[in-house]
Amino acid sequence: MKILNSASVAAASEDATAQLPHPQASTATASTTTISSLFSSDEDAADDGRLDHDNVWEYFSEAHVKRMNKIAEDENKRLNLNLGMPVDLTVFTRRDVAASGVVQKVLRPPIRMLLRLLDRLLAFIESPVFHVWGNCVPLRLRQKVTFLAWGLYLPIHKALIGRKTGLHRDVSLECHALTSVIWWGRLFPVTIKRMRFSLSQLHVWHPPEQYPQWTLAEKYRETHDILNKPRNGNRHGIRGHLYEVHHRMKQKRTPTGIRDSTEDVSVEEMVVTGQYVQHSSQPSQKVIFWIFGGAFLGGDSKGNLGIAEKMGMICANREEHNRSDDGMRDVFIPDYRLVPEHHLDDAIHDIALAYEYLIYERHIRPDDIILVGVSSGGGLVVLLLQALARAKREFEEKNAVTGHDEWDYSSSSCAVPMPAGGVMMGPFVDYTDPKGSMKEYIKHDLIVNQSVYDEGIPYLEKVLGSHENRVKASPVFGSFEGLPPLCVCVSQHEVVFDQAMLLAKRAKEQGVDVTVGVWKYMCHIFPLLCPFLPEGQESFDFMCDWIRRR
Repeated sequence: MKILNSASVAAASEDATAQLPHPQASTATASTTTISSLFSSDEDAADDGRLDHDNVWEYFSEAHVKRMNKIAEDENKRLNLNLGMPVDLTVFTRRDVAASGVVQKVLRPPIRMLLRLLDRLLAFIESPVFHVWGNCVPLRLRQKVTFLAWGLYLPIHKALIGRKTGLHRDVSLECHALTSVIWWGRLFPVTIKRMRFSLSQLHVWHPPEQYPQWTLAEKYRETHDILNKPRNGNRHGIRGHLYEVHHRMKQKRTPTGIRDSTEDVSVEEMVVTGQYVQHSSQPSQKVIFWIFGGAFLGGDSKGNLGIAEKMGMICANREEHNRSDDGMRDVFIPDYRLVPEHHLDDAIHDIALAYEYLIYERHIRPDDIILVGVSSGGGLVVLLLQALARAKREFEEKNAVTGHDEWDYSSSSCAVPMPAGGVMMGPFVDYTDPKGSMKEYIKHDLIVNQSVYDEGIPYLEKVLGSHENRVKASPVFGSFEGLPPLCVCVSQHEVVFDQAMLLAKRAKEQGVDVTVGVWKYMCHIFPLLCPFLPEGQESFDFMCDWIRRR
């Protein structure tokens, strides 16, 4: 397994099979430590990762959980929590945090009442505000207003606060400023409505002027009409052409959960919807299959348009003497049903059907498809790959002596082939009771904070049920046999760190080619904010480089 950081990407591009050294990083944001040392203490590293079907339950032993919690607690102690303030303000808002001292006990009731009134006021006005901002204000205006506000705020923060509010002084000034803005959300309830609205606005942070600006060499302009003016891209805030997909599939081939075949689903469940971005006048050979995230509770395809298109463009193979657009990949962002209105099985079904749509309707070769998943989308990447691998094994067992060509994907009798690989950005892959980083890092994670935790975890329990069912539903505890190459991009200080490391270790032990990029003091949404954050751009480029080599 190669563990790369942004400084190692260039070397890896020249020799993807080179074995890179693993010294402790000298910078504050990037890390090249081994997975074992990142995941647990050295003496326990070997045992923590070897979890097969027989001893996976040892992972949930009381001793192991305590050890994970202690590691995360100790790491929290060395971080700059609560914006550097001496008092954790959640003591005034949360009943499960005890007030200490006379001052806290006196101030707690009025502050709590004030925040409750503010929350009710927000609940009263949020529906019309969300509607006007999201549906009535043009996208390009929203983008310009957002960047104007950020451009005004950043120098003010630099002058008045500087590097005092982030998790560490060594992170960028932009990271300190963003922390100062987002941190306050933990003092208010994060309802599903608020979560979904926030995630729907991701596209606002990626206007076309933030994309790569390339021009064609003169000798190609006459023969290749590549970067022609998009027919509808400007209207949707992108540079390419947008196709809104709404296609009814005739057949479902990939067994997923309770819906194993076409007979098990309704007519409505056979419809694939989403956004397909085409960069050039002709469809690209290679395609990125982008699965948005949101803890299965939020997210949508339109909100991910900007960042997904940007990845497809940056993945261009811009070598000397080649066209500047060579290798740009079209992007497909499917929709899938969300919890709590639907079940996790519904999301897996929708993603599998969308993958089949690319192969059988758009006729994209499977080995030209790369899956990219963000947060819970990373979990869906693994669940889809595991479903494909499981179906392939069953197909081979039943047809060991037949002459079926498995890669003749026009045949309905064959297993659906694997894609070229999967990229996971801060993957959410363990749906059991939170432990370790998932339990302790909500104290500083900018996205999955205590308020999000309070809203989301009960829904997982409600949807998945017992602990045994949650273990079976969690892709990190499934089989990785037969999976294609994987790339995991994660921060050492985000809530999903422990489970991302466990995912990488288990996949490696079962023979999967795994590449891991680890950064410090980030959260998994940072790559989605890369126009604002240098750390986000580094991790985003890391993933694009991995895709470019496939």
